[in-house]
Amino acid sequence: MTSLERPLPLPLVVVILSAVSVGGFVFGLKGALDKTDHQAVSTAPLAEVSGVPVRDATPAVAEIAPPPPPVVEKPKPVEEVAETPADEAPVVETPPATPAPVEKKPEPPPAQATPQRIEDLY
Repeated sequence: MTSLERPLPLPLVVVILSAVSVGGFVFGLKGALDKTDHQAVSTAPLAEVSGVPVRDATPAVAEIAPPPPPVVEKPKPVEEVAETPADEAPVVETPPATPAPVEKKPEPPPAQATPQRIEDLY
């Protein structure tokens, strides 16, 4: 008999897959928590870590251009205007407006009586 004629029983397949999944998770977690010498945090200066010897690693001074001077607009000369007496406009008084007449709301139609029988609806 071949394996195609008699496959493994389903509960056995589920147990095998579960064991492989749990085993993979455990090994991955163990590998993530393991710290070796080459993975430890380095206390060496960054120059040594990058491969440049410390004596050659001098800090470079960044040259920054000074900011441009602020643009100041010159004030415009004030022109002197001859003051002319302004003619006062005549004040026209209007009588107070009369309120608009209040419109009466139309009265709602009288409520219909509830029919007592089905025949009353037709």
